[in-house]
Amino acid sequence: MRRLFDSDVTLVRQLQKNNKQAFELIFNKYQKRLYYFTLGYLHSQAETEEIIQNVFLSLWENRDMLNEAYSLQNFLYKVTVNHIYNHLKHELVRKKYADQISGQNHEDNNSEESILMNDLQHAIDSLVEELPLQQQVIYKLSRHDGLTHAEIAHNLGLSIRSVENQIYRALKFIRGKLRQESLINE
Repeated sequence: MRRLFDSDVTLVRQLQKNNKQAFELIFNKYQKRLYYFTLGYLHSQAETEEIIQNVFLSLWENRDMLNEAYSLQNFLYKVTVNHIYNHLKHELVRKKYADQISGQNHEDNNSEESILMNDLQHAIDSLVEELPLQQQVIYKLSRHDGLTHAEIAHNLGLSIRSVENQIYRALKFIRGKLRQESLINE
């Protein structure tokens, strides 16, 4: 049987054209490797499955921004590592918060601070959705996926300066709106 897609470059090109078969082939090729890689860090099947699902969701959502010259395998592992890191960081914050609540009598202050932080995060998330599409993608790759400016530039075929400018503009917009809504003081 002749293979329809011979290389990752061809798969990326087809994925950029919204080819679901190419996505399935990428998923089948890398899913198991990424699963066991992630499981080695998290030791939880449910959490590992959720992260792998998010990695491939991120791939599909950002398929038109992929750079075929950049290694697909490296891209998938980098996104996976970033998801693992963010998950572990979130778990650490959750554990510290739980320890803090159980060890203090100031539950009301902690709850209020938690609610305020949650509201601030929701406000930021909704403001990110108002950004132009390219700024949204660059902001999310930087802040959510943890990619460096150079990696984003390489993946999207942009200059590092363009990526820096887009992030600067996104942050300026978000800060300005948060100041208007009196959610931050700067």
